[in-house]
Amino acid sequence: MRKRLRFLVAMFLAVAALVAAAGCGSDGDGGTASAGTTATSGSFPVTLKNKFGTTVVPAQPKRIIALSYEEDTLATVGITPIAYAKNEYKPDGVFPWLQGKIDLSKSTALDTAGDLNLEQIAALRPDLILATNFYSLADYYDRLSKIAPTVGYTEDAGIATWQENSTIIGKAIGRDADVQKAIAATQQVIDQTKSGLPGLAGRTFSYSFYYEAGGLAVIDDPKTVSVQLYSDLGMKLAPGVAANVVDRSLSMEKLNALDADFLLIGFATPDLRTEMNGNKLFTEIPAVKAGRALQVDAFTAGAVNNPTILNIPWQLDQLRPTLAKVTSGS
Repeated sequence: MRKRLRFLVAMFLAVAALVAAAGCGSDGDGGTASAGTTATSGSFPVTLKNKFGTTVVPAQPKRIIALSYEEDTLATVGITPIAYAKNEYKPDGVFPWLQGKIDLSKSTALDTAGDLNLEQIAALRPDLILATNFYSLADYYDRLSKIAPTVGYTEDAGIATWQENSTIIGKAIGRDADVQKAIAATQQVIDQTKSGLPGLAGRTFSYSFYYEAGGLAVIDDPKTVSVQLYSDLGMKLAPGVAANVVDRSLSMEKLNALDADFLLIGFATPDLRTEMNGNKLFTEIPAVKAGRALQVDAFTAGAVNNPTILNIPWQLDQLRPTLAKVTSGS
């Protein structure tokens, strides 16, 4: 459990060298990836550059492994991966934004919390491995590439936008045009939210994760993918964050620095949430007192920290009631 918590914090801080996504295994090889029947496929081979080299996908992939949330983009074109990295906080693999699109129940859930099981991956006989946001890719790229063409990030994990990640995936699977349509649909949801809440323009936000007693991680870099959605809505990081956060951590004595027009905080466990709400320094934060603070569980925090083409509309549904209070000045 400690390793899994460290991973979530590592992802939250967008540090590429730390442990990778939490998961636990399941039986079976998941079968062949299923694809939608109405879309056309692109031409192959496809050549894609990444931080570690060049990947050539020789033909239309049919057995795809998703190591870092790529199943969301695959789902937009009706493709089910044969394996994926499972989330500790949603062990059944039934992510709400995937319902009605793909079913992961027959796909293999890969344990990526510790050492990646390369023998297990090889036994699945993949013809494409997607690792566009896999935090431990530097340790495994060469070995994964010997198993199957491996698509990685171009800079570091946690840097590329959700649009960029989806675009790379679309090209790798020969479905770029279809994925671009899905990107446009998600962007429309963001734009509609922004136009429906025009009062968000120029408002401030803070985003933090309470991962252990006394351990509060805070996003202080406006360029990370974790805060892209808020920037798209016209918001900006609260000035108190940059002034008080050190090494992306905030001391408990300075909780008031989290104050913003919109305060979002995630909790690793319900007990930690209870503890924080018993802390007067937290409950006296103006945003908390005014009802402009949204407290979420670790699963939701993980989704917010890793926005994807499909989980963004779901996120906005969770955020909208509190964001409406921000625009109304409540």
